[in-house]
Amino acid sequence: MSVNKGKQHDNTGEFRRNATELFRLVFSAKRLETFANESEEPAGVGEFVAVSVDRGTDLGRVVAKYDPREPVASIAGSYLRKATASDMTKYRENREFEKRVQKFCEERVVTRKLEMRLAACEVQLDRKKIRIYFTADQRTDFRGIVRDLASKFHARIEMRQIGVRDDARKKDGVGICGRQLCCSSFLSHFRSITLKTVRDQNLSPNPSKVSGLCSRLMCCLAFETEFYRRAAGLYPGLGATVRIGKQHAEVTGIDIFQETVSLKMEDGSEKTLDIEKYHRKRKPVGKATGSESPSRGQQGKRSRNATGSRPSS
Repeated sequence: MSVNKGKQHDNTGEFRRNATELFRLVFSAKRLETFANESEEPAGVGEFVAVSVDRGTDLGRVVAKYDPREPVASIAGSYLRKATASDMTKYRENREFEKRVQKFCEERVVTRKLEMRLAACEVQLDRKKIRIYFTADQRTDFRGIVRDLASKFHARIEMRQIGVRDDARKKDGVGICGRQLCCSSFLSHFRSITLKTVRDQNLSPNPSKVSGLCSRLMCCLAFETEFYRRAAGLYPGLGATVRIGKQHAEVTGIDIFQETVSLKMEDGSEKTLDIEKYHRKRKPVGKATGSESPSRGQQGKRSRNATGSRPSS
């Protein structure tokens, strides 16, 4: 019984040459891996399938399908068959078995006084391998725990330390939008999210508003960043002076979702133009009348009300 610390041999090229399609599978602990279908038997998204893994067989649910020519980081194994009634019975029994394993592991962590927090437990379909996911603030010597688990359950044990974002994915939950966490439902990998992403969308940097359950910036902030960046180059800033036809006007509001610009004209009238009409009517402003672009201070004053209400991700 051993700990799987090293990287497994990558047979991605071999699998790809023989594959008719690639499956993206999710396993019980929200682990995502890609497998090659080298047979003529298709399987649809949402179906459970049995796959070959390192020294055994596992069962996962298909969440996506790809063409073999599409680039993927690695291929973990090959497709064997659609799940049978016997496979599904074992799968359900393994979910109960995982609870027993995790409870025993928690007891041993307390007994050995280790500074680690268990996140999830995952048992391979044939029970030849058990994965324990945990978080810790520093490096932890878990060799004693491995010996305890191997002696108790007679399987290969893999202890895997994960970060707080992976921890949130495995525990799952509901975000402030009222929907299941993106990382648990469909994201295959995490993207880098920075405060620049928050500023580009004119959001308040209040941590309680822009942080997820993992206490990191929400993954969904990346979904609309490019839209806001394009809008920043297309729409004028609030308070900017522009020339529409023969009159000068001040920009009093913009709505990037309705694609409109509100203007207060030189004669005191107010107009609302769609963005295409605005660009057709707009003319360059002379130096004496000021610049169309607002100052950095004016840009900092742009509010959510000025850009319209943001739809839920």
